[in-house]
Amino acid sequence: MANKRPPSVTEARSEIPRMLQTIRDRDYYSVVRDFFELSAISVRNTFDFTKRDEFEKRYMNVAKQYSKDQLETFASCLGLFMGEIEAAKNGSGEFRDFAGEIYMDSGTGNGKAGQFFTPYHVSHLMSECTLNKDEVLGRFENDPDHVLTLYEPTCGAGGLIVASVDVLNGYGVNYAWNVFVDCGDIDSRCVHMTYLTLSLLGVPAVVRLGDALAMDYREAWFTPAYLIAWPHFKRRIGRGNYPITATIPKAPVSPVTEPKEAPAVTPTEAPQIAQITTENAPKCDENGQMSLF
Repeated sequence: MANKRPPSVTEARSEIPRMLQTIRDRDYYSVVRDFFELSAISVRNTFDFTKRDEFEKRYMNVAKQYSKDQLETFASCLGLFMGEIEAAKNGSGEFRDFAGEIYMDSGTGNGKAGQFFTPYHVSHLMSECTLNKDEVLGRFENDPDHVLTLYEPTCGAGGLIVASVDVLNGYGVNYAWNVFVDCGDIDSRCVHMTYLTLSLLGVPAVVRLGDALAMDYREAWFTPAYLIAWPHFKRRIGRGNYPITATIPKAPVSPVTEPKEAPAVTPTEAPQIAQITTENAPKCDENGQMSLF
C-alpha cells in the first residue's frame, strides 16, 4: 500500500484541526490550548535556558495527561505548522495569522472577554497604512543597522505583528536584524501562540504575559532570533527604549531576568530571515517530550 501523501501547505490549515479533533478523550478547548503550550515550551527550552527546569516541569505536567500516540499527533501538527511558516518565509506560501485562524476556527475563543482576532487582510491593510514605505526605508539610508520597534500590548495570536512583518519584508527590510517586537497579552494561550509563530518566523521579540494597563507582567518569552542577536539589539535600542516614533509608548520593564551577555554580533553576521528553521518534523521521545532537532 502506498504511503499517504503529506498535506500541502494549503491543506495544513484544515489538517491540523482535523488531527487535533482525533483526541476525543479531552475537550477540544483543552486540546488546542495544550498543543500550543507544549509547542511553545518545546521551542523555548531549546534556545532559552532561563527557568528551563520550571518550564520543563510545566511541559511534563501537561504531557502526562496524554498518551504517547496523542503526543505524536501534537508533534505531527507542529511539523505541519512549521511547514506553513517555512513556506511563507521562502515565498512558496503566504503570510497570515497562522495560529489565530486555527484558534478561532476551533471555536475556543473567549467571546465573553471580547476575544475576536482581527482578520488578517484587515491587519495587513492597517500595517500598510501605518508603515509608510518611504519613511521606513528612509531610516536605513544612513544607518543600515537601524532597528524599528513594534509595540503590541494586546497581541492575540500575533496576527497584526505577522502582518507588519509581512509588509516590512515586502519593502526589503531584513526583519531578523532590523526589527524588534515587544508584545504581550493577558491570556497565556495568546502568549504561547504568538511566541510560537514569531519564533518560527525568525522575528526578534519578547512576548510578555500580563496586564499592559496595570503594567503587571508575570512572564517574558524571548524568541530565538532575539537571543541570537541580543547584543545587537541591546546596543541599538537599549532596555525598554523605543526610538521609532514618539507615539509608541515605552514598554514596562519585565521582571524576568535578561539573557546573560553574549559575544558581540557584527552586521556581517546578521541572521537572515530564513535562518531559524528545521528540515525535520518534530518527534516525541520515550517520555513524550517533543524535540525540534
